[in-house]
Amino acid sequence: MEAPDHNKKNTFLNAIKKAGTFINQKTIRFGNITWKGASVGAVIAAAIFLIIMGAYVKTGISIFLDILIITCIVILGIPLGVLLTRWLFLLIRSFNPWFVACVASSLLAAHFMPLSSFSKPLMYIGIISGASLGIAFHKNTHRYLAIALVTVVTISLSWVVYALMSDGPGHPLQVSDEWWSQPSAVSSLQDPSQPGRYTTKTLYYGSGKDLHRKEYGAEADIITATVDANPYFDQTKGFANKIREAFWGFNSSNYPINGRVWYPVGEGPFPLVLIVHGNHLMHDFSDPGYAYLGELLSSRGYITASIDQNFINGFWMGDYNQSEVFTRGWLLLKHLEVWRAWNDSAGHIFYNKVDMNNIALMGHSRGGAAIAVASMINKLPRYHQNGNHKFDFNFNIKGVVQIAPNDPYYPQNDIPTRGKNVDYLLLHGGYDQDMFFMLGNRVYNRWTFDDGEYHFKSAIYIHHANHGQFNTTWGRKDYAAPMSWLVNTKPIMDGEEQRKIAGLFISAFMEASLQGKKEYTEILRDFRTARQWLPRELYVNKFDDTQNHYFTNYQEDMDLNSTSFPGGRIEGKNLKTWSENALPLRDWGSSQQSLGVYLGWKAPDSVNTESAEYRLHIPSAFMDSLQNQELHNLFFFVCNNDDQSDSVDFTIALSSEGVEVRKSLSDFRLLAPPLKSRLSKWDFIHSFEEKKHVQKIAQYVEIPLSAFAADNPEFQIHNIDQIRFIFDKTESGEIFLDKIGMN
Repeated sequence: MEAPDHNKKNTFLNAIKKAGTFINQKTIRFGNITWKGASVGAVIAAAIFLIIMGAYVKTGISIFLDILIITCIVILGIPLGVLLTRWLFLLIRSFNPWFVACVASSLLAAHFMPLSSFSKPLMYIGIISGASLGIAFHKNTHRYLAIALVTVVTISLSWVVYALMSDGPGHPLQVSDEWWSQPSAVSSLQDPSQPGRYTTKTLYYGSGKDLHRKEYGAEADIITATVDANPYFDQTKGFANKIREAFWGFNSSNYPINGRVWYPVGEGPFPLVLIVHGNHLMHDFSDPGYAYLGELLSSRGYITASIDQNFINGFWMGDYNQSEVFTRGWLLLKHLEVWRAWNDSAGHIFYNKVDMNNIALMGHSRGGAAIAVASMINKLPRYHQNGNHKFDFNFNIKGVVQIAPNDPYYPQNDIPTRGKNVDYLLLHGGYDQDMFFMLGNRVYNRWTFDDGEYHFKSAIYIHHANHGQFNTTWGRKDYAAPMSWLVNTKPIMDGEEQRKIAGLFISAFMEASLQGKKEYTEILRDFRTARQWLPRELYVNKFDDTQNHYFTNYQEDMDLNSTSFPGGRIEGKNLKTWSENALPLRDWGSSQQSLGVYLGWKAPDSVNTESAEYRLHIPSAFMDSLQNQELHNLFFFVCNNDDQSDSVDFTIALSSEGVEVRKSLSDFRLLAPPLKSRLSKWDFIHSFEEKKHVQKIAQYVEIPLSAFAADNPEFQIHNIDQIRFIFDKTESGEIFLDKIGMN
């Protein structure tokens, strides 16, 4: 064996040392030459900036005081800053240079590396623990002090490891017996979460060339052509995209059309449901996670396909930061084109099996945003950002289901997507630690109907549900390690229960939307009707349909006395709070994009001897417009806006030609307590919602008009002329009230 050449090695090391010495000498020389000029320049620049900013100092007392303030800042502030910085520099120089270098580089890395919420406290713990052990093992340290320090460090680090690995502290908000057992109508329908009468089969379609998934590769049952997404999303350039291409074997020039299908055995035709996952690690495949929905829906007579879009998900070099959302939606419509072709192709397994007049799209997380986009562009003749690209989709999409969606896609400079004339369902969990605020509320509030057909929209909030358990492959933790070690997962409900809830509401939605069974909307408008099938949980539901007639929806103007229906009038009396605004989301202060009224009150006192109330005067023209309608309910949306009060109640008084009947809200509905969630183990380390632990969601409430008529035979439902909300049940409080009308 040839002996190693130590001379070559020493020559190489000496060259590195010489280069380091040269760079160090040149740097020091440059600093010695330039320090005076650079220092003077820095001070002059700072002084000029402060003088310029001083022009904005307007105390309103005297111009001489304004000048004095800025003069003091310039004369005293800069020298004081110089002295403090010089003292700090001398202090740092007194430490061992290796200590300074190691600590400084570690803290810099902690602040600039990804996941700084985890890295910063980890570095601080390491520095403090290391310093303590350094003292303990120093030769001059007393033995007992050394033992004490080692013990404290060992116990502290053990506790940190235990706390990081634990599920978290939980949260005291539970479902009370009073709230869960409140009286309500019980559905006479069959449980929609139970399997139906059809036998289910499964198959896969794909490109036949997938490198990592044989079900879309060599074992695909149906081979599909690829599609070119470059006009909308060019993924062919850049280092990160080349890494992706090396992994997948394709780029945006030839995206595959991959899907796993559950279909009922029978004559058909059957409605078609497409499900699409959201953003997750691309190599941790997401599309198998909706098998529970595919199996349930197909057994109930729906062809169901879970769509593969893992190739545009994130990976270790990051993701596309929502820029790919349009393409996600466009790809769904390309899948529908394939289904249309199959349905029209004689001899194909799905020939005349697909009811292309009854289609629903379902999306989870970023997939939820994708289906909103797909619904919006489905009817467009051209690509809205480049008219040279024509579209010819025009599918009969009847329903859209968003599961914990985001809402990132604003196609025209801050103009958001607006769903229209398609039935809509939203599901969201209060312990969602990815979409930790119910952003789908915005989509719900923007969703409208104006084509004269019957449509409905519903939103279901599930307090202890998280983000991931709607997909069996994502699981209980909505973050990957190490951030998952900081989140509080103890309060999260069991995954099977969460998926039971999703299956029930989604199945009921499909029955109402695609099968035309309107009776299933009773489950979507009031969860209590299905309470016998649902896990015990805190639910809040919102509902609206084209049979709801608004007297006021608060969107018309900034006048507190005006109503949406012409001729109406609103009055307030003894109210502590009376203002119109939108409910905020539980993020950093953004809005749910729908206005309502805030009403606060306190008990009568010597000044205000009567209870606070909010009065709506109904013009006869409004009731005349409903003369041909069979009126059943007064409806409104309401939530408790007092985070310290677990319950709120008030009186609802209806007047008809001088006859007034009063009822309590609690006679019909108990509102959920403040929806508090503790998402982090320690807010001071990592906070999701800037300590805004309460989610505000306006509950849809229907009050049967027949209950008022039953109390007084002279009360005429079609002649109601006044609605009063009288705050005489709860001593003090505040509510948010929205969208008042009749159906």
